[in-house]
Amino acid sequence: MIHTRNLQKIYQRGEYVKYALQNINVDINEGEYLIIHGPSGSGKTTLLGLLGLIDAPSGGEIFFKGTEVGYISDRARDKIRRNRITFVFEKIHLLENLTVSENIALPLMYSSYTRKEKKQIVHRLLDRFRLTHLKRQYPSGLGNLMQQKIALARACCCSPDLILADEPCGKLSSEETDEFMELFRQLNEEGQTIVVATHSEENIKYGQRVLHLFDGHVVSHSGFVR
Repeated sequence: MIHTRNLQKIYQRGEYVKYALQNINVDINEGEYLIIHGPSGSGKTTLLGLLGLIDAPSGGEIFFKGTEVGYISDRARDKIRRNRITFVFEKIHLLENLTVSENIALPLMYSSYTRKEKKQIVHRLLDRFRLTHLKRQYPSGLGNLMQQKIALARACCCSPDLILADEPCGKLSSEETDEFMELFRQLNEEGQTIVVATHSEENIKYGQRVLHLFDGHVVSHSGFVR
């Protein structure tokens, strides 16, 4: 589904140059669940930003479904993100003035679905993530786990090809983390392609493969850890 070849990301300010990523080669096939693991500053977030087309590489190539997308226009980049790739972040990014249902429905705003179809999609996701009883509530009155479930439901509403998650359990307790990571595992078993970036050793067990980063380099790559 998405492949990188000799991917690099360099940040430069005056004479200061930082190599955030160097020669990253990653192959993510459809239906896989990849964990990107490494300490803070290892390049996890930078790599997710490149895979999710939020940022452009300084060198190398990114292929999405067979097409090189590393250097396409911002407009083309936005179109792919809107229809094919979604994110779940550590900072949950819900809109406090919208209800749970309205937050989940946000990505459908500019879709071609009818109003009836949009309601059906939201209803299905509320039921899928056991949020139906909260549909008219506002996020500010809910705990972090429930808010992150809402964010995940929102990420699923356009049936994305790829879900990218950056430290999605950073605000959760260990028990809440187990419950939330289990949702990712279930989605993957249903065929969803997922990439999760985390510094947690415990979260590695949920993935099929693990890519270990350190100082912008791939230091090891292990498969089928569960």
